[in-house]
Amino acid sequence: MQINFYQGQHIGQREEQQDALGNLVLSPQHKLYVLADGMGGQHGGQIAGKTVVAAFLGHFQQHGLHEAEQDLRQALQQANQALADTLRRQPELEGMGTTVIAVVVDETDNRYSYISVGDSPLYSYNQGSLRRINANHAFAEDLKRMVAAGEISSEAAERHPARHAVTSAVMGKDIAHIDCASGTLAPDELLLLASDGVQTLSDEEIGQTLAAASGSLEDKVNALLAVVQAKQHPHQDNTSLILVQASAEQAASATQVRSLPTQSLPANESVPTTRISGSPPSAPPAPGFPIKGLIIGFILGALLVGTWWFTSDRTALPMPPNEDIPAASAPMMASSPAASLPASSEPHKPAFPSSVSEPPAAASHPKSPPAASVPLLPIPPLTPRDSSAPQTR
Repeated sequence: MQINFYQGQHIGQREEQQDALGNLVLSPQHKLYVLADGMGGQHGGQIAGKTVVAAFLGHFQQHGLHEAEQDLRQALQQANQALADTLRRQPELEGMGTTVIAVVVDETDNRYSYISVGDSPLYSYNQGSLRRINANHAFAEDLKRMVAAGEISSEAAERHPARHAVTSAVMGKDIAHIDCASGTLAPDELLLLASDGVQTLSDEEIGQTLAAASGSLEDKVNALLAVVQAKQHPHQDNTSLILVQASAEQAASATQVRSLPTQSLPANESVPTTRISGSPPSAPPAPGFPIKGLIIGFILGALLVGTWWFTSDRTALPMPPNEDIPAASAPMMASSPAASLPASSEPHKPAFPSSVSEPPAAASHPKSPPAASVPLLPIPPLTPRDSSAPQTR
């Protein structure tokens, strides 16, 4: 299947855009998509999001793709270390962090692999059904389990001040929770990477909007952003979307070797001689000399001459008077033309080149080695955005 995508953003009611998006073609059949939702106060969230996205792209650009899930884990370690290095240089940014979703899609077998940290959702939309694929690292999930266990009422859970806090994030420290898995895409199935700004809409509204929009991925992304804006939420967060589709129409592989069509000859034609590619076609052979006709004509002519010889009057002609012809007066016979050629003469032999040069074979390039793991710095647990409570979104 052919993989297509479209991405879009809206700033919402925030002063700056702290979401970051990235995508990269890893090979003709493999694509990478990354979304980060930064947090950490003025400028801190924006720096965190951009740093992590750049680190993911940089990891795959440097090391390539070998095994998708392992490569995604190594890229996450490199991104986390990049944030730790930034905090070491700019300690005033302490507390910044970001969620992240990264997806690698393989067109050859319709597989995808993802890694995610935080509460940014990764959805699948197929045949009118929307479902969340990745784990939700948010305190709201803990509240749901507490409600199910009877430890807290649903009303209290809805009013809990930390219900939107994240329980895991990329902050240059130990990462509490990481979700990494793989799946298979059905024809025309959609993958939606989103920041939590889209969750101003319910899952039902997201699915209905995708269904109502036209077949264009651009139209679907723009429709979702428009519905979010139409809600006019007074504290609307940044909203970022990457919509990926596995198209049912199979595109020709960019690495496929295309050979010239083979033409068959009619039965009464001989096999042509080998011709160098790019040279003009050989001239058609001259028609053959009628040897058979020549032999028949010669035989008929010989019969006619023989018949005439045996049937004609062969009376000797009268001889001239008997006179001796002096030998000296006999005319000289003309010398043979062959006699005039030098004895050592030989036909001229034209010189031909002894060999034809051929272009050198293309040089092969060594494959890049797999990426090495980057050690994480042991740092205390997550710190909140604005208070000592769990990290709020």
